[in-house]
Amino acid sequence: MIRKMNRLHRLLLGAFVLYCTLATPLSVWARSDDSDSSVYDARVQGYATPVQLDSGSTALTWLLLIVLAAIAIGVLFKDAKRSHLD
Repeated sequence: MIRKMNRLHRLLLGAFVLYCTLATPLSVWARSDDSDSSVYDARVQGYATPVQLDSGSTALTWLLLIVLAAIAIGVLFKDAKRSHLD
């Protein structure tokens, strides 16, 4: 029984490796390369002045990083001898 399971395990592992080996190039080849088509946002067409925002900044990412760092540091200074009744 163990030998059958080992054979099955090896067969499944081999099939998975074969699938991963073949699926990656096939997915790249299957992708269509339509460089002519442009994506238009219909919500912003028809305005006299441009209504799209300029390039974004990373300010919100930094704010999120600071908040998560404060939470992590707060957990570091938590008293380890607290009881569950606090």
